[in-house]
Amino acid sequence: MKIIGPIAGIGSRLRPFTLSKPKAFIRVAGKTVLDHILDKFTNTFDSETELILIVGYKKRQIIDYIKKNYSDKFKLTFIEQVPRGYKEDIPYYWGLGEAVYLAHKRFKKQEFKSNEDDKRAGSLIFLSDMIPIVEYSYLMYRYYESDVDGIITVIEVPKEDAISYGVVTIDENSIIRRLVEKPKEFVSNLAIAGIYAFSNSATHALFRNIKKYLNNRKENSKEIYLTESLQDLVNSGYKIAAVNLKQGILDFGRPSEVLNGNKYLLEQNSIKKEDFQSLNITIDKSFIKNPIHLGKNTNIVNSVIGPYVSIGKNSFIQNSILRNCVIEESVKLKNIITENSIIGSNVKVENISQSGLIIGDKSIF
Repeated sequence: MKIIGPIAGIGSRLRPFTLSKPKAFIRVAGKTVLDHILDKFTNTFDSETELILIVGYKKRQIIDYIKKNYSDKFKLTFIEQVPRGYKEDIPYYWGLGEAVYLAHKRFKKQEFKSNEDDKRAGSLIFLSDMIPIVEYSYLMYRYYESDVDGIITVIEVPKEDAISYGVVTIDENSIIRRLVEKPKEFVSNLAIAGIYAFSNSATHALFRNIKKYLNNRKENSKEIYLTESLQDLVNSGYKIAAVNLKQGILDFGRPSEVLNGNKYLLEQNSIKKEDFQSLNITIDKSFIKNPIHLGKNTNIVNSVIGPYVSIGKNSFIQNSILRNCVIEESVKLKNIITENSIIGSNVKVENISQSGLIIGDKSIF
C-alpha cells in the first residue's frame, strides 16, 4: 500500500500562522501536526511503505523537514502541485482532486490473483489537518476484513453543521450510496473525516474519474473536489464502506480546533517533573498545572502555567498566567494573562491581559 498526503494548500483559515509555514507545521503538544500524523503511521506501516507527499506552498520547508526526520521510516516521494494562480503573491491551487491525481504515476496497472493482493497494492489518502483518535491499524483492519473495494472515514456532526462538510448517505450495511460536497440542504449528518483507503483497482478508477474533471476544467472553473470523483466511483459499482470514527477525529483546520486538538493530545501525554533537568527546563517561583508541554530550554519565572498549555522550545515566560494556549517556539512573554490563545514562533509580547489572542510568527507587541 502507498500513502498519499496532499499538503500543498496554504491553510488560509489558519492565517496569520500559515504566512510563514505550512498549515501542517503548526506545533501542538510538542510536535507539528504532520509529525503527529506520520508518527501514527509508523505504528502501522513499515519502512518499505512509500509516502507520496503532494507539495506546493512552502514546499522547501516540507521537503527538507521530511527528509531530515522520516527518511528512515518511509520511502519518500515528493510531487509538486503547480499553483493555479496567485493573489497578492499567495498561491492558490486546483484543489484536493488534482492533488490526489498527481500521485497516479506511482501506481502501476497490475493484474491480481486475489482481492487481498489488489487491496495490498492500493492507496491510503490522508489530509494534513486531521488526525484520527483511533490507530490506523484499526482502519486497516476494517479495510482488509470487509468485502469492499475501499473505505472512507466519517464522523457524526450536528444536523445544523452538516452543510459545512462533505457528507455521505449509506445503506444498512454502511455501504456509501451518495456523497455531496457542502450540501445546500440537509442530506446526512455523516461528515467525511479525511481518511480514505482503496484497492489498486479502485485507486486507478478514481484517478480516471478525476482526470475527466481535470480535462474539462476552464480558467474560471471551481477547484476540483474529490467528492465528485468518489461519487463516480460508487456509481460505477465499486463498494466503498463508511467507517464511523465514533471516538472522533482531531481537526486542526481552524484556530479553535487547534486548541481542542492540543487539549486532547496533552491529556494523552503531559510532561513530567522528572523530565525538566534532561530538557534544561527551569521553573522559578511558578506553579505548573498539568497537562502541559514544555519544550527544551524553556524558562518559566513567577508564573502560573496550565492546564492545557503547550509551549515550544527556547521560550521565556515571566509574570504571566496562561491557560488553554498553544505557544510555539522561541517566544518571550512578560506580564501576560490569557487563555484560549495561539501565539506563533519568535514572538515578543508584554503587558497584555486578554483572552483569545491570535498572534502570528515574529510579532512584537
